[in-house]
Amino acid sequence: MMLADQSQFRLDFDIAVEPNFDFLSAAFRDLYAVSDATAFQAPVWMHTIHTMLVPKLNARQYTVTVRNRADDALLAVFPFVLQKAFGITMVQPADFGVCDYNAVVATNEVLEILAGDSDVLDGLDKVLKAEGLLMFRKARDDGFDIARLFRRATATPSENAAYHCVIDDDFDHWRLKTLSRHMTKELGRKARQLATEHGLYQDRSVSTEAEVRSALEFIKSSRVGRFEDDLLQIDSYFDFYLAYGLAASATGEASLRVSYVSDQPIAALLGLQGDGDFHAVLIAADMENFGRYSPGTQIIYRTIQDRFPAGGRLFDMCLGNSGYKSHFRVQETGLRNITSANSLVGAGIATVYNRAKPLKNWLKKYTPHVH
Repeated sequence: MMLADQSQFRLDFDIAVEPNFDFLSAAFRDLYAVSDATAFQAPVWMHTIHTMLVPKLNARQYTVTVRNRADDALLAVFPFVLQKAFGITMVQPADFGVCDYNAVVATNEVLEILAGDSDVLDGLDKVLKAEGLLMFRKARDDGFDIARLFRRATATPSENAAYHCVIDDDFDHWRLKTLSRHMTKELGRKARQLATEHGLYQDRSVSTEAEVRSALEFIKSSRVGRFEDDLLQIDSYFDFYLAYGLAASATGEASLRVSYVSDQPIAALLGLQGDGDFHAVLIAADMENFGRYSPGTQIIYRTIQDRFPAGGRLFDMCLGNSGYKSHFRVQETGLRNITSANSLVGAGIATVYNRAKPLKNWLKKYTPHVH
């Protein structure tokens, strides 16, 4: 369907819940390829969430689709799931704490058309109204305003922002401007010193099951005690990342890079790249034994450097302003949380979530895996 012809006739849409929607289908792959969604809605990522996490976290797939009635063409996908908490059913993006951004899979052109069609808004409201509350967290401020698609929507700023760095077309200019001559000299000196003192130092992408498992085990062990409620320490989440790492490395949707010294991992970085940019979702380094060589900063810098010749111009460090990000003079992207209540209980929970931080933290504590 050619959307450019919309002025000649009124478009008719079919809005439905497809509980068995296939995120590996050609139709979804084609839609995602032209969409403005993020790497966290890419086909393999979404498929792995639905097959590995949904059944283990007492959730149900609730994918909402918008199709062109004339030819059944897929125009938009809302990758929702259902979860129960406090006696009501919540509709949420398929996230479970592993997605840094949530989005509707569609082009901005289609989203604008949908937002301007009252029948579409009524249709979306109908499939969502049967549940108590819609919670759409971590919508990026720099994209389409998702709140425009939902009746009774309330949007509030997220407590966390995301951070990224943009690399100039002149890599050396960016390096000197961003890292400073001192920093780049230090990274080179530390790399040489590491090789001299500990043996062969190299980093590479890994893809075999043994390599991927070893890298994720390294990340998991390196994070023990560092993060509150670290999902990677939960077996179901570790299994999710393992399954995804294997499948996505084979398709190129993700890259798992490991730094080795004498064949032992000292740093590892898992990045999603389904949308063409690199999104660092898991990173770890052996700071106890190799901290003075800056292995975490080294693997980030080398990844940026290696991606540059192929056109890599954005390195996304995702949520949170950790100290190491300051080395790269990152830029901030704000996020918003959107709620739409369809019941009195849902309205109460939405109010707590949007306005009362102490109660919000309590809510999160007593609704495990509801993200």
